Order: sequence, then structure tokens, then C-alpha cells
Amino acid sequence: MKRNFADIPFSPAKWPFFYGWAIVMTSTLAIISSIPGQTMGIGVFIDHLIEALGLSREQLSRSYMFGTIISGMLLPIAGRLIDRLGVRVMAIVASLGLGISLLTISRCDRIIERLSPRVAEGYMVYLMITVMMLCFLLIRFFGQGNLTMVGRVAMGKWFNHRRGLATAISGIFVTFGFSGAPLFLDRLIEAFGWRSAYVVLAAGTGLVMSAIAWIFFRDNPEQCGLVMDGVTDEAWLAEQAEKAPDIRKEFTCKEAAGTLTFWAFTLGLATYAFVVTSVTFHLTSLGEEMGRSRGATLAIFLPMSCIGICTRFGSSWLSDRTSIRLKWHLVAMMIAEILGSVGLLFFGSPAGWAMMAVGYGMTGGLMGALLNLTWPRFFGREHLGAISGLAMSILVWASAIGPWLFSLSYNMTGNYKTAICVCAILPATIIIAAIKAENPQHDIN
Repeated sequence: MKRNFADIPFSPAKWPFFYGWAIVMTSTLAIISSIPGQTMGIGVFIDHLIEALGLSREQLSRSYMFGTIISGMLLPIAGRLIDRLGVRVMAIVASLGLGISLLTISRCDRIIERLSPRVAEGYMVYLMITVMMLCFLLIRFFGQGNLTMVGRVAMGKWFNHRRGLATAISGIFVTFGFSGAPLFLDRLIEAFGWRSAYVVLAAGTGLVMSAIAWIFFRDNPEQCGLVMDGVTDEAWLAEQAEKAPDIRKEFTCKEAAGTLTFWAFTLGLATYAFVVTSVTFHLTSLGEEMGRSRGATLAIFLPMSCIGICTRFGSSWLSDRTSIRLKWHLVAMMIAEILGSVGLLFFGSPAGWAMMAVGYGMTGGLMGALLNLTWPRFFGREHLGAISGLAMSILVWASAIGPWLFSLSYNMTGNYKTAICVCAILPATIIIAAIKAENPQHDIN
């Protein structure tokens, strides 16, 4: 008799507790493993890459922008593959892909050196920009795009009424992992050099995370003979359904994209992707402009993470236990983002530093909760990968454009203030649409 793929190497149904909680931890590890492909992971290496390659900050930002935009264009395809192949297979592919990508960028200067004899001297800068664009494309596609999306889709498929709690627990570890990453990576570079640091990260993602994905990931509870949330008590399910009604319709990606709600939430989340990648990419330069040392600048991630954890846990808890609609979480996120951007304008002062930490900390916490909760609650699970892929591609495009615009602002004005003002204005434009964004399931009879 053919053995069920979900029972290899073990059967989740035989675990002493609901296997969804193992999925939460595995998904959390996958999201944390994506850090080398996230802007905060790349940003720590930027100064070292500029020195090694001889490119300007604007030229490297341009490479990052083009690579990230192309990555965003490919993510809807990856989302559909998650629906077709499952999170387990795609997590292995993404982990191995990110590992290979990190090995590639660790050799970027030597690749350029090998190719340089074939390029006319006047075109060397274009060769360097192209090679770096391809390197950024790979690590962004497999890291920020695929690994992150796989982790979030997996939790969305295993939990319904307890999705907020699962998201909150995952968010604690993800927020601490992301906040501590810049300082950890900076120390790793100091100890081994930027090239060897990338090799170490490649081994961690390519070998360790791919093995964890093979052993622990499963696509959905039904495949394993289980049910969502791990609860079959009808009275409890009925009570929870009154707070958050069950899915009445499984939206296709095209149907989801035809709703105001999809675009209000996607563009709202995209504004933060624009802001946070820009700030993180140029953070050490921003700190230097405002009189803060590299260490003191990177240290802001710690208070931001503490505030983000509290906000994420509170937002996720409220989404499970109250009738507060997710649109009000989005409005709160936009207000917090404006506060953080205003604080960034005065980052050199104690008041500005505190406003930035509180504002961006709360924004990050709310975004983490909304990314996991919104799509499965509004549009169902059947096409969750495709819908998440489309939304993620837009977020990635926003994250691509931001750092380049910041570098242009610096080149044209000698500071980042113009770009920061744009960061404060963008979320204000989303608030009106957010107020009108209702759950599409409420319109289904």
C-alpha cells in the first residue's frame, strides 16, 4: 500500500498535541531564515559591497531596485506554485534557492572580475550594476518573497479561529529575530568579513532550513487526517463563528483583486514596505547625517522590536476575541507610520528617536499581524497562495522603489528630508480607503 506523503518521515496525526503548533514554529523559522533576503539583512552589507565594488550608493540602490522589481513580478507565479505543489515542497525549493543565491552574492566581485575582460572599459559600471541586479533578484525572490510567503500561507491553512493566537506567538520570535538581525550580522561581518559571513548564512538557509522544511512542513491539516485549529467541539466552533463568521466563498485571485478591500490593505501594507526598506537600507547613512554612530543607530531596532511584539500580540489577540474589524487595525497602522516618519525627521534628538521607535515599532507589529490574518479571513484558503503572491509582489515593488528614491533625494539635496516627508504623506492617503474596506465575506449570502 502506497504511503501518504504527509506521513513521511512521521505522521502528524500521532503527535501528542495539535500539529498546527509545530507548523507555527516551522513557519516562524522559515520567516526568520529569510532575513538575508530582507532589506534589514541586505542593508548591513551595503557599505561593504560599495567598498568592494567601487559603486556609488545610488548605483547600488538602482541595482537593488531593478532586482527587487523583477522579483516582485515573479512572485505571483510562486504563489500559484504554492497552491499547486504545497508549502512543504516550496519551502525546500526556497531554502535551497536562497542558500545558492547567498553563495553567489558572496562572489559578486570575483564574478565581475571574471567577466570584465569581455566588456569594454567604458561599460564596466553597467556590468557591475547588472551583476548586482541579478544577485539582488535571487536573494529577494527566494528570501523576502518565497520563504516569507510560505511561512505565512502555512499558518493560514492550519488555523482559522485561532489564527490570531498562532500569528501572535509566531510574531514574538519573528520580531525579536528581525530586530536583532542587524546587530548580529554586523558582528558576523566583523568576525569573518562580509564574504565569509554570506557563506555562513548560505549554509544556515540552504542546508539547515531546507532539512527542517522537509521534516516538519505539511501543506494542510486535512492532508494529515486533522482539522483546522485542532478542535472538533461543535459548541466551541459555534461560539467562535459568531465572532468571526466562517468563510462563505473561496475567492479566486482575480475576484480578490477586484475588491476595494484587497487594494486598501495591499497598498496600506505597501506604504510600510516602501518606508521600512528605505530607512533600513540607508539607516547607517541616515544616522551619520543626524550625528549618531553606527552602533547607536542600529540599536534602535531593540526598542522597536519590544513595541512591535506588544502591538502584534495585542492586535492578533483582539482579532480573535473581539468584533473589531481589521480595517481599524489598518487605520491604526497608518497613523503609527506617520508618527514614525515624523520622528525620523528629528532622529538626532531624543524626542525624534522615541517617536520613530514607537511609531515604526507599532507599524511593524500591526503589519505582521495583518499580513497573516487578512487574506485567509477575507478570501479563504483555496487560492491563498495566488492571492498572497499578488499582494507580496506589490509589497516587493514598493520595497524596491523606496531605497532608490532615498538615494536620489540625497544626491539631489544633500540630505534625506524630502524622501522622509514623502514617507509621512503616503500613509495619510490610505486612511480614507481603509475606512471603506469591509470584509468581502459579509456581502455573500
